[in-house]
Amino acid sequence: MIYKALMIMTCWVMVGTTGPLVMAQSTSGDPVSYTIDSPETVKAGEAFSITTTFSTQPGWYIYAPIDMNTAQGKIATNVSFEVPAGLKEIGGLELPNKPGFLDTYWGNDIRMSQKFQTCENVKPGKQTIKVNIIYQTCNDYICYPPVRKKIDVVVTVK
Repeated sequence: MIYKALMIMTCWVMVGTTGPLVMAQSTSGDPVSYTIDSPETVKAGEAFSITTTFSTQPGWYIYAPIDMNTAQGKIATNVSFEVPAGLKEIGGLELPNKPGFLDTYWGNDIRMSQKFQTCENVKPGKQTIKVNIIYQTCNDYICYPPVRKKIDVVVTVK
């Protein structure tokens, strides 16, 4: 049983790290998928949001970003941002109302959203926001290694 689990994990790692990454969408072969939604254009001085939506296949879950998970050594799901000059984050990351069961999320609509503000004097043109995603997925028998992705989201300021 342990050999089979190790083989499955090894195959998953090979597929997960060599497959192509489509911008703003997770790769296939992972029991977790995600999309990143953001506006294509914004006006100077305008607020906007970037939302990452996770979905898990039946039987799989991801860890909620709560202190209990971190204290137990679990890799909590997190979305963070590297923001260029002229843009700033407003408040913290908005999380789903509550985890699915104590410390986990599962299902098709796990949304994490961040609000941003463009400065009035921001230079018009393309602005690249780097979205950093981390999560670990498990089922009742196995946990896959943590997934870390950095994705560029381009917003045009008019």
